Amino acid sequence: MIAPLAVVLAAVVGSCTEIGTNPMIVTALEFDSLPYPAVVAGDTLRDSLGRAAPLHAIAFNAAGSVIQNPSIAYLALDSGLTIDPTGIVTAQLRNGTVRIIASVPGLQSTAQTIVVSRRPDSVIVTPPLVDTLAFTIPDSAAQNVTPTLALRVATRDTAGGIGGTQGWLVSYRVLYHGRLLALTDTTVATLWNGNNQPALVDTTAADGSVAPKLRVRSTLLPTTPDSITVVATVRYRGAPVPGSPVTYVIQIHPKVKAH
Repeated sequence: MIAPLAVVLAAVVGSCTEIGTNPMIVTALEFDSLPYPAVVAGDTLRDSLGRAAPLHAIAFNAAGSVIQNPSIAYLALDSGLTIDPTGIVTAQLRNGTVRIIASVPGLQSTAQTIVVSRRPDSVIVTPPLVDTLAFTIPDSAAQNVTPTLALRVATRDTAGGIGGTQGWLVSYRVLYHGRLLALTDTTVATLWNGNNQPALVDTTAADGSVAPKLRVRSTLLPTTPDSITVVATVRYRGAPVPGSPVTYVIQIHPKVKAH
């Protein structure tokens, strides 16, 4: 979900004084994110709350100030979707990827890639939902990690042998003793996405699957048996997809040393 900053500087043509003094001339475009990484075939691009959401680039003048209400065009470099003058994206493809750029006269951004995916119809969980981790003391990043908390976002639109929804967000909550753990709270546990990076969201692969892990930190944990809960939620058009949310319970205890 995090793309490199796409800032493109305009070439200086003609009078430098004119460009430098006209606050409405765009000299840089920032187009580094999309409302959502995927759009369902036949639907419009929506944000994480299920609302139709336009593309949004930011224009800057030579002084580095943001230009309010600039006239920015959005262009698809590949076939498969349309973009109206307000930046609303509608997909016609059944599946695939499409590159999109933001453009003003004489200047365009680097491309963002959006996935056109099948409609998410159900969440299928790979067991177990209850697992056990025997953690080591002192703490070990290599050993104090759970097996994957796997699930798959499936679709009934399986034409062409496609069974999963690609590019879909799965959001997570991690709870300890009923307390919601923030991503920055590393005293007890941290959720790692499929790239082993701390994150409370993950994006489904081509088959619709995600496979994060829970990194448990034993330094401040009690030596008596305990548990940590992870809740995964998948939404479409603002509503939970059937089978969501999914609750995983990780039972934890210190690893018994061999004598």
